[in-house]
Amino acid sequence: MQDYPWWNETQKQLMHDAQKFTDEVLIPIGEKSVYKKEYPWEAMKLVAQKGWLGATIPQKHGGHQEEWGVTGACILVEETSRAGVISSGITTTLIGATHQILHDGTEEQKQRWLPKIARGELLACITMTEPYAGSDIAAIETTAVREGDIYIVNGIKRFQTNAAAANLYMTYVKTSSDPKAVKSYGHLSGMIIEKGMPGFTVERVNDWMGSAGMYNCYLRFDNLKVPVKNVIGGEGNGWRVMMSGLNIERAISAAGYLGGMREAMRYARQHLERRVQFGQPTGSFPTNQFKLADMYSKFQLARLLIYYAAYCADLGRDVPIEAALSKLYGSEVALEIASEAIQCMGGNGAMQIYPVERYMRDAKLGQIAAGTSEVLRLLIYRMGSRYFAGDLKAPVRMMDEELNIPLPVGRLPKPKVVKNEMDVLRVLAENYRTNPGLHMTIADMKQFLEVSNEVLLQYLADLEKKGMVSQFKNRKGEVELVKATFTGLGEANPPDYYKHIPSWVLPQDIF
Repeated sequence: MQDYPWWNETQKQLMHDAQKFTDEVLIPIGEKSVYKKEYPWEAMKLVAQKGWLGATIPQKHGGHQEEWGVTGACILVEETSRAGVISSGITTTLIGATHQILHDGTEEQKQRWLPKIARGELLACITMTEPYAGSDIAAIETTAVREGDIYIVNGIKRFQTNAAAANLYMTYVKTSSDPKAVKSYGHLSGMIIEKGMPGFTVERVNDWMGSAGMYNCYLRFDNLKVPVKNVIGGEGNGWRVMMSGLNIERAISAAGYLGGMREAMRYARQHLERRVQFGQPTGSFPTNQFKLADMYSKFQLARLLIYYAAYCADLGRDVPIEAALSKLYGSEVALEIASEAIQCMGGNGAMQIYPVERYMRDAKLGQIAAGTSEVLRLLIYRMGSRYFAGDLKAPVRMMDEELNIPLPVGRLPKPKVVKNEMDVLRVLAENYRTNPGLHMTIADMKQFLEVSNEVLLQYLADLEKKGMVSQFKNRKGEVELVKATFTGLGEANPPDYYKHIPSWVLPQDIF
């Protein structure tokens, strides 16, 4: 696969090494694990021997962060995701303990766990979702009560990928029920729970629609005793630790969709070049060529998004929007590409003799795990509205005297000192001409009026009582939007003031 010009030489070499090793070693092993529905232990041991689990761990702790970083992690996940479910074990280790220990752990915690993760001696799992807390993750019910130097943990987690195989479980629990703490998201804490601790058991292993051979479990905590020294980031800081980890989780997880896309395209192209129907290869039909063109386009866009997010993360930037976009778009086009690849392959695409139908099922899981598409869209909307607030602010428009139509103005006239309520009403009436059908905000109005909020709101209240304006208020009773009524428009200006008849209109048709 192609590299990118901003990658360093070690990242480029890593891509070539990972691609070759995946093609020659991991795919045969991984495919067999899928068919046998066995956890890919053999492949994970080989991956560990190559030091790949230390992609985001600093050299002083035995890793390769300075050389590879999040970009290197994405490279490894993209390549290994072409080989069954191996990449899931890699991904959860990178995001389910490594990131949190590295960014929020104490020096003692880093020395205790990171070198062993880098050497592949420890696998990890991220433990958040519960039977009654999924997308609403702040509603976690698993409790942890401190008693001296330990926490007593009770509760159930579910849908935990790589559970059972993992040694370390980055677990989020509720450590406070105080309403103030809950309101400020200070009621959660994160801690590392280790396999083998008394009271920590696997309750159920799920059979799910994809990822055959990868463990997905319910986990049970019965009066489990966890040392205080296993808390990551301090008590009450679990939400912050979780949110920081989610950004990296989504970026790296998204890279896992790329491998399935590539494999689906490989098999689709093979069939289109070698399947003869109606006297010619099916790839010669324009409809199938269009399918491949769309697959290539979507894949390339998804890959650029993902590696841009990784690059920004390696620069130390916060990447909530970039990571959410990568995960959202990547998971959705992965499903589209797999579905179209199956269509290109015809009946063979629906057969399990080829892995493409499995990639389609795996891709559907991607729209749910690590944040549903709906939650990501909501996140992107909220954060995007703030992030792009300045760029998306519409220009102020005023009537152009020559053309008698509204046009954007580069510089606003000096705000008019408000002397009475009519000054306020006329601004609303002018908005009727320049932005038909739209209300004004208080901020909009104050671009034209020199007046305090208190006085302006009083004028608006008086005008509303007279039926000249209509106000939209939020749940708190605060004025958000205002418009002039029909009565108000008539009071502000004579009817002819609002007329605009283009010159091309026949005079005899106007009444």
